[in-house]
Amino acid sequence: MKRNVIMLALGACAACFAPGTQAQGFPAKPVTIVLPYPPGGAIDFLARAVGERLSTTLGQQVLVESRPGAYERIASEFVLRQPADGYTVLMVAVPHATNPALFPALPYDTLKEFAPLSHLVNIPPVLSVNPESGPKSFREFVALARAKPGEATFGSAGNATSTHLTVELLGTIAGVQFTHIPFKGDAPAITEVLGGRVQATSNTVPAVLAHIKGGRLRGIGIASRERLPALPDVPTFVEQGYPDAVITTWFGLVTRAGVPKEATARLNADIHAALGTPALRERLVAAGMTPVGGTPEQFGAHIRTEMDRWAQLVKARGIRID
Repeated sequence: MKRNVIMLALGACAACFAPGTQAQGFPAKPVTIVLPYPPGGAIDFLARAVGERLSTTLGQQVLVESRPGAYERIASEFVLRQPADGYTVLMVAVPHATNPALFPALPYDTLKEFAPLSHLVNIPPVLSVNPESGPKSFREFVALARAKPGEATFGSAGNATSTHLTVELLGTIAGVQFTHIPFKGDAPAITEVLGGRVQATSNTVPAVLAHIKGGRLRGIGIASRERLPALPDVPTFVEQGYPDAVITTWFGLVTRAGVPKEATARLNADIHAALGTPALRERLVAAGMTPVGGTPEQFGAHIRTEMDRWAQLVKARGIRID
């Protein structure tokens, strides 16, 4: 009898502590970061660099699975089909915020079906030209657009991509219309500028960093508030007289809505800690990325602000997916 009473008491205690035990048990298996972009690029580097550090802090392997295409929609729909347990997270960027405006029939509700996890990095876009034949500054590029409509051409990674939308926003701020030439990715757009066939190209810093440092491209403007350590000689648009030209290409992690708070809190805390690690910060800064971190609430507010900003531009400029 005495033994049975003791066992019942122990069982009751175990029940009392069960929620805490379950929270401490996450993660109990590998975590997968789903990447909406092809392997091998700067964003793959970001996912793997963060994942490598998280593997240490979480005590579980962090895998990176690439599911590119359709402006992040393929990866997004894949994540929504996975259990809401915190073991599958999605890396998102500007298309996460622009898709609702670009695709009226989007098969999911971005704000309701995804939950923000953490802001990872900001990468300011940079506008580059051929150093021999291109304009010497952003002001010259604007003057060209005013004087010779149609000749101020810029190449992007594709119609309605963040690199396209960036220059459309710059044109709105400067009060001019640049001529957009879409390509299938950064590489062909850069190639055309290097060959002098297109005036300028808009890209994230990692895509053109080596070209600018090697003198093959000239950066005529970067959309950050202050100059970037990785490109100290490239002036900001702000210092060229365009104070509103602060534009961010950002990356972060989200989960399916409904993931237990314990799992979300653990992931967010470990991501924030990882981004604060000197070794990881140095790697990211050297690649032209600015680590951010912060709470899920802060990242959620950022996403909502971005959705509003880009929706206004898409409507004002009549931007559509071809």
